[in-house]
Amino acid sequence: LERAAGKTWPPNVTFTHAPAERLAEAGVSGPFDAVFAAYLFRNVTDPDAVLRTVRDLLAPGGRLAVHEYTLGGRRTDRAVWTLVCRGVVQPAATLLGDGDLYRHLWRSVVEFDTADRFADRLRENGFDSVRRLPLPGWQTGITHTFTGRRPTTTETAR
Repeated sequence: LERAAGKTWPPNVTFTHAPAERLAEAGVSGPFDAVFAAYLFRNVTDPDAVLRTVRDLLAPGGRLAVHEYTLGGRRTDRAVWTLVCRGVVQPAATLLGDGDLYRHLWRSVVEFDTADRFADRLRENGFDSVRRLPLPGWQTGITHTFTGRRPTTTETAR
């Protein structure tokens, strides 16, 4: 955040560091044209509340993009995730002293929504035009990018 804020930006661009659950307390009021979140929703206690907060911060027609570990729902997706995480990532992280963090990573992914469920969660929290896009390569079925839109004032979420 410090590096990004140190660059030249138009005067209306600001940066705020705050927990997603307490954006209003940090003075974040919007409206914003777009919000991007990466690896956030499986790590908050109430993803629905955070989604509603983000939706309310968006201007009508504003976009949300979420990049998240969300398994595709097939047993193969969970097996590949477990093999890569427990067979490569966790042992390497343990050697480097970060074993607990990466054990949490494995668990948080398998306990979180599937990709279809997270897309439904977006719709349930007032987003329309929801799309889910799997990442290519070995992460297909493991990591997805989701997009959604806050309906304009004359529309209702679909």
